[in-house]
Amino acid sequence: MPNITDSTIKYLDYLNLDLEKPSYNYLEQICHAQLNTFPFENISKLLYFRDNNYSNFELPSFELFTKNFSEYNFGGTCYTLNSSLMILLRDIGFDCYHVMLGEEHMGIIVKMDNERFYVDCGAAAPFFKPVRFENDLKNISDFGKDEVYILPEEIQINRYKYVRYTNGKQNGKTWHFNSRNEAKVSDFNDVIEKSNKPNAPFMTILRCQLYQTYKQRSVSLVNNKFGIRYSNGEINVKTLSSSEEIKAVLSEEFLLPKLPVIEAIEVLKTLNIDIFAQGT
Repeated sequence: MPNITDSTIKYLDYLNLDLEKPSYNYLEQICHAQLNTFPFENISKLLYFRDNNYSNFELPSFELFTKNFSEYNFGGTCYTLNSSLMILLRDIGFDCYHVMLGEEHMGIIVKMDNERFYVDCGAAAPFFKPVRFENDLKNISDFGKDEVYILPEEIQINRYKYVRYTNGKQNGKTWHFNSRNEAKVSDFNDVIEKSNKPNAPFMTILRCQLYQTYKQRSVSLVNNKFGIRYSNGEINVKTLSSSEEIKAVLSEEFLLPKLPVIEAIEVLKTLNIDIFAQGT
């Protein structure tokens, strides 16, 4: 039976979706809305870190995740986004579990009609619909020149790999995984702890990304570089010169006016990271 809580209703409201019975089409609507609603960002990560006295933090609860989106426009990175999304999916009746990719990334497997689907809204990647990786061995999830593949390695033992290409070049690592190995959030404790060390990848930059498919574009902030990637592959990049400019872009272009980005930039300064320095 579905577990419809106030937080579940709020989450669906943010996605602008009604409650429906589990189906492939409904799951596709959720994936598409999620990528257009909750930003992939580390601003919340930096502030959680500060608020926890510059040490590790636990993942925000489902209730806190929905509350913080309302109050601060927080989304999160992989662990926060995909753990919250799976709680939503389970609450509304989907049969799903986490899967660990490359011993670090958290994905979601959803089981429907004797088939497994890959769902991932925590990698800033264009997974606008569930991936039929078991039956479509040439699947592609793409937006502009950003392409992600879930490819078979050893199907007989459920081994697959996740590979991403941007502008024709591989972007990031190849992540290997077993689609039947069900993972718990606690299985990620060690890697989550490492991801919150001061020198970890998302602790040394300022990052925010959001899809706006209604405008046929994706908006991205990496330190003081504001980029727009269009669905036709065109990319425009602008260099921002102040914290106030960054805040204005997040408000006017991302439509995330509540994100406390100036505070996050201050946290980075305490970690000796200058996002305006040449070469960042």
